[in-house]
Amino acid sequence: MRKLFIGLAALALMTSCGSQPVASTTPTPQSSPSSSAAASPTPSAAPSPTIPAGFAFQDFSGGSVSGNDVVSVTIGQHPGYDRIVIQFASDIPSYSATRQSNSTFTRSPKGDQVTLQGSAGVLIVVHSVTNWTSYGGPTSFDAGYPYMKEVQMVENFEGYQQWALGVQGEPALRVMTLTNPSRLVVDVAVAG
Repeated sequence: MRKLFIGLAALALMTSCGSQPVASTTPTPQSSPSSSAAASPTPSAAPSPTIPAGFAFQDFSGGSVSGNDVVSVTIGQHPGYDRIVIQFASDIPSYSATRQSNSTFTRSPKGDQVTLQGSAGVLIVVHSVTNWTSYGGPTSFDAGYPYMKEVQMVENFEGYQQWALGVQGEPALRVMTLTNPSRLVVDVAVAG
């Protein structure tokens, strides 16, 4: 009985003093602040793709419905982008420049497919080419440029001329028309 009385007395003393039984814990290591201590990394958002000013991840179209002849097609490399230029005898006919996620194109009117160098592509369509049989320039270019890897004519039939561009990376375009002489200029860059 005496042990019971001492136990109750000890419990009453602990309750009146506001102390509670303490659970055993493992000490937490603490570090002293130091100028060489590295902060914990904070997750950051993935970097957004950067392209040169004036370029966009979109398709383009324009020109007029009047027909015209293609005089020449040339390609070139510039700092930050590659270029294809289609020159016309007078006005610029209707055109479109359409991006695609692969470098496989359908030749017309045959219907067979061709895969160009690169991981993506751009298809440039020009119509109405008045004298479509008059074009005698090159029909393919093994460019090997940083962005535009290969260029090939995939249609020259009944007023339509199509140029396929094999591009390395997701193509961003800048499209413009120039006069004296009339030219359709398509610049290609990729996100870097």
